[in-house]
Amino acid sequence: MRSLNTATMAESPESIGAFSFVSNLSLAALKILVGLTGSSYALIADGIESIADCISSLIVWNGLRVSRREPDHEHPYGHGKAEALAALMAGLGLLGSAVLIAWHAVQELSGPQASPALFTIPALCAVILAKEGLHRYTIAAAKRHDSIALRAEAFHHRSDSLTSLATLSGVAIAVFAGPRFAFFDELAALLVTLLIAYNAIRILRPALDELMDRRLENAQAQTILRTIRTNPAVLDIETLIVRRSGSDLIVDVHLEVDPDISVEAGHRIAHDVKDTLMTLKQPRVSHVTTHVEPHHPPP
Repeated sequence: MRSLNTATMAESPESIGAFSFVSNLSLAALKILVGLTGSSYALIADGIESIADCISSLIVWNGLRVSRREPDHEHPYGHGKAEALAALMAGLGLLGSAVLIAWHAVQELSGPQASPALFTIPALCAVILAKEGLHRYTIAAAKRHDSIALRAEAFHHRSDSLTSLATLSGVAIAVFAGPRFAFFDELAALLVTLLIAYNAIRILRPALDELMDRRLENAQAQTILRTIRTNPAVLDIETLIVRRSGSDLIVDVHLEVDPDISVEAGHRIAHDVKDTLMTLKQPRVSHVTTHVEPHHPPP
């Protein structure tokens, strides 16, 4: 039993977020160190972007930790939206790093450029492989835990591997084509900003949807709809609203029942629907609000 609990803790979203933070910090230090010693501004810019990833990882880790708290008197719907807040802050951090890198790259283009050192290329290759591995590990965990914050963190890793790939292209041209093409190092840094901005938007959109309580009309909502219809006492469903709160879903449903039954019978039907939804393993429902209405078939 102890080994099972240890494995579960090692795979928890919080521990994965902490691992991402340590990994991003190590890779950021490597990029900046190699960029400074190897005269590659694109690599330094890539390292700055990784520093933003470090801050993002810390935000995601704290967001995941808060989102796992149980509902309380002040937060009857739980703390799941802390994940979306973490993802929102991570996306804004990415946009900020893109602006910072672009500004510095333009400044560097206006002055004399030096060709990067040859050893920056194998260092970049190692970083790309490490980041791609982190992406695959984190996206698999995001799917297992159905976590928007971990999904944002996985996109950060993929973004970093793509930006490092763009950096590698620019550095390789600057190294092998000679001093006349040294400006490709700065051009690669500008390309990095476009990739970062694109991934930031991919992170921000679902986070904003969740924070604005956007109605879900996906496969999860259809599963909930089919589950409610399995109750024979539910004659129709007037309204069904499903919204996300972290890894969980919140359901508001108006049930149409026989108008001649007692209030107690209607109350029992509503509780049966609620209990059935709360026992679903996938999707996971954390809160259900039911309202019972009389069913009047069309003439």
